[in-house]
Amino acid sequence: MNRSKLYFAMSLLTISFLLIFSACEKTIEEEVIKPIEAMYGQKGVAATLAAETNVRSVRAALMRYPVVSPSNQYPSEMAIFDYGSHREVLVDENLPSEMTELMWDAGFGITYTSDGHSFTFQIKALTTGGETITATPKGIKKN
Repeated sequence: MNRSKLYFAMSLLTISFLLIFSACEKTIEEEVIKPIEAMYGQKGVAATLAAETNVRSVRAALMRYPVVSPSNQYPSEMAIFDYGSHREVLVDENLPSEMTELMWDAGFGITYTSDGHSFTFQIKALTTGGETITATPKGIKKN
């Protein structure tokens, strides 16, 4: 295809596009830009839900821990002090090597406290809002 035919085809396509949108009552911003912005807004919601779902999985693993532990207690604070140690303690859970794969903020890390009979596990979601998600034996709470 020579350049003049290509130029003509592109011009015809552009004119057709403009005619279609000029016949509509909505603008290009309403038809194209706003839905794209909404889609990106939903991306943050999906990331927060993914982070929360992963916290629920870890909470379930922590809830099972006393059943298989010789001491029948939750892991100690000394055992879980960062994500790497968390992976070692819950080795059967096949957690990914990086926190970010769980949609957790690696810069915040994890916060874990336990007296053996209860625990508090906290992360920050890897989103622009950076919601904090806390898990305890009683449930999950987002801040």
